[in-house]
Amino acid sequence: MRALIGVLFFLLTAVLPATSHLHVEYSVPEELEVKILQKLFLDILKKKEVRVFLVGDKRERYRKNIERFAKKLKVVDSCKDADITLIAGFVDKFPRDCLEGLLFSTKRENLFKFRNCLGAFYWKKGRPNLVLIRERLEKHRIELPSEYDRFIESEVKVEELRRGMRV
Repeated sequence: MRALIGVLFFLLTAVLPATSHLHVEYSVPEELEVKILQKLFLDILKKKEVRVFLVGDKRERYRKNIERFAKKLKVVDSCKDADITLIAGFVDKFPRDCLEGLLFSTKRENLFKFRNCLGAFYWKKGRPNLVLIRERLEKHRIELPSEYDRFIESEVKVEELRRGMRV
């Protein structure tokens, strides 16, 4: 029963639409996605421009959308040149040298596959969702503005959700 209550609490607090509290203007869903990622990456890194390395089966789609909609994100060709690596979709081969840097994903499943992944921004039932993992943020000494508090969850709650939903 406690596990069920934990999962329900997680769903109600972290998996609600991410846009209701992040105040991002957009005209199409692709623009919304890129602008939320841009805002999040700028807040994580506290920089004026963020260099992003893309991996995964959706990397070309994200490259085009970032180039089209993001003014403060720059796609780079190497994770050595990047501030953060975005796992865009599913990934078969992950560059070893990228595992040490900051990772973020567009798939919730990658949170469990890559223990260094800070969080995920993904779509579920046509709605954007954001999950950030407290312990992973703390490991990198990342402090975010209070507007992100409702999206930050403990590793334990995320793991309970994975077991409960059999991801």
